[in-house]
Amino acid sequence: MSTIKSARVDRRGALVHSPAGFSDFTAFTTASPAKAEILAVFIGFIVVWTFFYTVTEAPVPVKHDMTEAYAWGQEFQLGYHQHPPFWAWLCGLWFRVFPISPMFFSALSATNAAVGLLGAWYLLSCLVSGPRRVACWALLLLTPLYTFYAYKFDANIIFLSIWPWTLFFFFRSISQPGLSSALGLGVMVGLGLLSKYYVFLPLAGCFGAALVATSGRRWLASCWPWISVAVALLTFAPHLVWLVQNRAPPLHYLGSKLGAPWPDVWHRALRAEGGLCGMMLGVLAIVAGLTLLTPRGARTRVCALSRDQARMVAVLTLTPLVLTGLSALVLKTVVMDEMMIGVVPLAPLLIMQFFPGCPPLLLARVSLCGAIVLNIGAVVVAPAYAYWRVAHQHGWLRQVPVQEIAQEATDLWQRHVPAPLTYVSGSFILDNGAAFYSPAHPHSFVSHDFSQALWVTPQRIREHGLLSICMADDMICLQRAASFATAQTQQLPVTLSHRFLGYTTNPVAFIVVITPPLAH
Repeated sequence: MSTIKSARVDRRGALVHSPAGFSDFTAFTTASPAKAEILAVFIGFIVVWTFFYTVTEAPVPVKHDMTEAYAWGQEFQLGYHQHPPFWAWLCGLWFRVFPISPMFFSALSATNAAVGLLGAWYLLSCLVSGPRRVACWALLLLTPLYTFYAYKFDANIIFLSIWPWTLFFFFRSISQPGLSSALGLGVMVGLGLLSKYYVFLPLAGCFGAALVATSGRRWLASCWPWISVAVALLTFAPHLVWLVQNRAPPLHYLGSKLGAPWPDVWHRALRAEGGLCGMMLGVLAIVAGLTLLTPRGARTRVCALSRDQARMVAVLTLTPLVLTGLSALVLKTVVMDEMMIGVVPLAPLLIMQFFPGCPPLLLARVSLCGAIVLNIGAVVVAPAYAYWRVAHQHGWLRQVPVQEIAQEATDLWQRHVPAPLTYVSGSFILDNGAAFYSPAHPHSFVSHDFSQALWVTPQRIREHGLLSICMADDMICLQRAASFATAQTQQLPVTLSHRFLGYTTNPVAFIVVITPPLAH
C-alpha cells in the first residue's frame, strides 16, 4: 500500500498526530484509504476467492443454479419461467467475454461478492468514518456471507452486489437529496426488481427506515422518492410487459411453491433465520469480547450513530428477517437458506451499536487482521479441503458425472447426426449442465417443457433436432423424450463415472436419446 496521511486514532477514537514511519496497516485503519488502495484490496479479494472456489469446487460439477444462470443467460429473455432476468443477463454477458469454464464461474461469483463489498464500503461512509468504518467493513468480511456463501451465483446471491449499493443511494438520497441520488436509487431498485421479487421485503425496510427518522420523513414528503419510483418502474417496465404477454410464469411458479407441509415450512424458516443469526455470532463475539477486555476507563462512550441513524440501521437489518419468516408462515412456503444473506450489510454496524464501549481503533485492527488471516487461510487450506472432499466425503461417490456425460453425449450426437447440436434436454441438472459442459454449448430445453423454455418451439425442434440425456431410471424424462421421437430416433445406453485425483465415483447409467432434424 502507498503511504496514507500520517495520523492515528487513540483508544477513544479521536484523531491524534502519528509519528513518522507509522505503518501503512495502522494508517488504513485510521484514515480514508486512496482509491488506488481500495481498488487493490478488491482485486486481491477477487483473486483469492476465485482461487478458493476453483480449487475447492474442482471435484464436483458446477452447481445447478449456476448452470441454470448460464443456460438462461444464453437466451437474453425479458423474463424466465421462475425469476426475472437480470442475474441471468449478467451471467450471459460474462461468458460472452470470458471462456466458458468452471474457473470463470468462480471468478464471476468472486466479482459479484467484491462489488457488494465495495458497495458496503461506500454505504458505511454514509454512517460512520475512520476506524469505525473499517471495523464494520472488516467484520462484514469475517462473516461467511461474502466469502464461503458467495459461490452459488443465482437469483439470491446477486443481492450481495445489488443491495449494498441500493442502500448507499437510499442513505445518500436522504442526506443529500438531488437528481443523481434519486436516479441512482431508482436504477438500483429497478435492478433488484429485475432480479427477484423477494426484493419487496427488504424494500419495505427502506420505507420503514425513512419513517423512523426526521430526515427520512422530510425525504418522503419531497419529490425525490417519486422520481426514484418512476426510474425503478421504467427499469422494470420491459419485464412487466413480458409478464403480461406471457401470463406471468414466475407468479405461477411461486404459486406452485405455496401450501408446503408445515414441518417443512417451520424447519426451513428456522434454519434460514437461525443460520443467518449464527453467522453473526462471530461478529458479536469479537465486539463483545473486545469490550469486556477493555478497562472501563479506556472505553469510549460515544455512540457511532445518531438516534435516527440507529433506528434506520435496525429497521433495515431486521425487516428482511422478520418479513421473510412471516411470509413463509403466511404463504406456507419453504424459505431458502440463502435468501437473506445479501440484504444485511449493516448487521455488524447494528451489533456495534449495542457495545458503545468497544474501542473503535482496536476493533478495526483486530477485524482487519482477522480478514487478512481469513483470506490467506483460504488460499492455504483450499487444496487440502478439495482433497478431503474426494477422499473422505462419502457423498462425493454418489455424484452424477455431469461433465463426462455432456461430453460423451455430444460425441455420440456428432457421430450419428450430420448437423450441429443445437438443443439439449434431459433429467434434472443434466439439461442445463449439458448446455454448460458440452463443447457445442447448445440451448437448454428445460425438462422437455416449452413453458419452462420459451425460446424453444416445436418448429425449432423439428428443424434442429433434440439431444436428450436421461438417467436410466428416470421414466418421466424418457417418456418426454419419446414424445419428440421420429423414425430416426436412437436410444443409446451409457454408463460413466467421475474421476478426480485418482478417485472414482460410483458408476451412473444414462440413456442418450438422439432425435435428428427432420431434414436429415
